[in-house]
Amino acid sequence: MLTLDAKRSESLVSLDLIEDVLLEIFLRLPVKTLVRFKCVCKHWHTIIESQSFVKQHFSQRSNQERLLVRHYKRNEDLHAYALFVDDICSGFEEPAHLQMPNMILELLGPVNGVFCLVGQSRDLALLNPATRQLKPLPELPEVIVDPHLLFLDNVLGFGLDPLSGDYKVISVWYLWNRSVIAPDCHPITFVYNLGSDSWRILEDVGCFESSYRACRSICNTYTNGVYYWTMEFSNTNVAAILSFDMATEKFKEIQVPDCLKSKIGHLTVHNDSIALLSYQLERNDLCEVWLMEKEGSWNRGAVVGPCQAINWPLCLWKNNLLIEADSSFLMLYNICTKKRQLTQARVKKNTSFISWVFSYKESLVSIKGKGDNCMFWDASPDILTIAWENKDQLTRPLHGITSQSDSLWYQKSSICHGHEVSSKTGPHGCALNRTWIERNIAQSGNCAGSSPSRVLFGLLIVLPIGLTYYFLMDL
Repeated sequence: MLTLDAKRSESLVSLDLIEDVLLEIFLRLPVKTLVRFKCVCKHWHTIIESQSFVKQHFSQRSNQERLLVRHYKRNEDLHAYALFVDDICSGFEEPAHLQMPNMILELLGPVNGVFCLVGQSRDLALLNPATRQLKPLPELPEVIVDPHLLFLDNVLGFGLDPLSGDYKVISVWYLWNRSVIAPDCHPITFVYNLGSDSWRILEDVGCFESSYRACRSICNTYTNGVYYWTMEFSNTNVAAILSFDMATEKFKEIQVPDCLKSKIGHLTVHNDSIALLSYQLERNDLCEVWLMEKEGSWNRGAVVGPCQAINWPLCLWKNNLLIEADSSFLMLYNICTKKRQLTQARVKKNTSFISWVFSYKESLVSIKGKGDNCMFWDASPDILTIAWENKDQLTRPLHGITSQSDSLWYQKSSICHGHEVSSKTGPHGCALNRTWIERNIAQSGNCAGSSPSRVLFGLLIVLPIGLTYYFLMDL
């Protein structure tokens, strides 16, 4: 006969075992499913929201990095975002939540699954498309400048402070001194912190060369806590690299080899290091890949070409160089095997637009920050218009935007940690777990409860799904 203490000890061991199995299953589930499961009970919500779990899930083998490309759909005469299904880009899908409206003029990131969106009036917002969180950024503080200075350009950077874990946006405004003939740029630098949800002016930023100007990147150039830009002369040739350390908030100028200063180039990230793709317009069949081994120390890693198909090199994707080809298709060039492969993604001919390319990975990272003024992302122009027109008045999530079938459900699941929840019913014909969650939300008005029946039903849902993912990933 077991004593009462022995029975209790055995029960605790069983509960710990269930907890470990549950955690292993959660780590293998996609973000969308985990956002749903936050509504099952407070305990599950706490697990999924914890920083340790968010980091573990992001690094999980089942959460693969995939190539995201803005490409041209010739039959429909519009641009769309293609998410490739594997490393060799054999095919792609176009998920609704990753489609960006045409009013987006620039897209920075992603950094741990989070993008920075730039609108037509230089309005800014942070976006985690996997969790459907959209956070409009406040206006820049007003600055009084001398009347002889005119606006010239604005370049942005976006990254994560590795010490504080805080997202930061850098906005450099270049002003032109019209009283002098030679180029004379006067930069003013602002930094946004997600933690405080506010901008501030950087006073001590180091020296900028007045004849140089930082240039926009066509792909993500943030790595290891530092954001990088190319700096160009007035004739657009590469002059140097400008870096910004997210932790120390200091700029630094990095020299490039002299042989590159007569060429055009742009930056990309390769194996957590920065790389420079260098080429000449008069000879667009040849591209050099230069890798920065340490600050200011460069090594020519590969020479791509001569290859008549090269129109514009875009970025490095694992061991491949992604190229805009003359055939209007995007092409992969393997720098190890020298083999070429056309993808199904197209480029619109006879335009100055260069494809945007991103290395995308889903994440559970929250971008609420101070004020909790996140909105639901439904990939429509309307939501951005509302966000940027009302960014100073937003104090809580907005409801009732239902242009996508999942929108109402995501609004409920994203605020299921004790806030008031709408009692509207969700879309019909949904999966069993979503329908059950919506019905319970409507009945209870608060999805953070932890009744035994709710937890039991949640386990009946999560175990088959989790086991399926577990065996598929081990095959």
